[in-house]
Amino acid sequence: MFDPENADDAASFAREFLNKYTAVGFGALSKREVDLLLIQLLQKHLPGFQDKADFDAALVLRTTKRKIRGLRDEVSFREANNEDFLKSNLRNELKRAEVLPSDHGLVKVQLDDAVLRGYAEKIVRTEFGIVDSSFNSAILQLSGEKYLLLCLTVLTPEERVQAQQAIQEFDQDQQGSGVSQGSLFTQFKDAFVLGAGQQVGKLCVSGAMALVTGGASLILESVEPVTEAGRGIRAALQQVWDHFSHDEEDG
Repeated sequence: MFDPENADDAASFAREFLNKYTAVGFGALSKREVDLLLIQLLQKHLPGFQDKADFDAALVLRTTKRKIRGLRDEVSFREANNEDFLKSNLRNELKRAEVLPSDHGLVKVQLDDAVLRGYAEKIVRTEFGIVDSSFNSAILQLSGEKYLLLCLTVLTPEERVQAQQAIQEFDQDQQGSGVSQGSLFTQFKDAFVLGAGQQVGKLCVSGAMALVTGGASLILESVEPVTEAGRGIRAALQQVWDHFSHDEEDG
């Protein structure tokens, strides 16, 4: 399971497993607790295991996808003891969100982790009151605005400062209205709504991608990035705006 080049990871896994397995007396843990401990330590020490789909993880451990999902959900419930943990893990999932082409921009986010799914639903319901998961209980279908709200919520404090500055500068350049008032969410919407017409949903989706990935945004009609990661949120927002505003003028 551990490749030879990952000998240090294997040693760390074995050391931590033995320490925790014998902490309350050898053999005192139930089979369920041992299974949970193994999943938790594999996700921590085995490179790539955390990102494996449930089916692939089940193949590695020679068990069922359903059992892996149940163990992972329970580990997640036990580890989700603070908001920062939930935000960090949800942000990683949002980076992999599937963006769907539509008139206003829709996003399908597959959240197999029951804890993260519940947390995402809580965020969206607080602002909008409704979440569509009718297609599949593990998949949330969100409008551009709802997806934007999720992305803004999971930014770190440092990222929020950077985003606030970028959005204010962008708003001043595009609208000439000075610094927007209200929440970061409101500022972002205000910066786009007046100039983009029916494209605002797509702008919210691509702009949200720019924020959550630190500058790498996606055009809905293409898998190509709008701008390279690392050029910054401000540049990504500008390029997203230029793309969709051009589409609106042509239409």
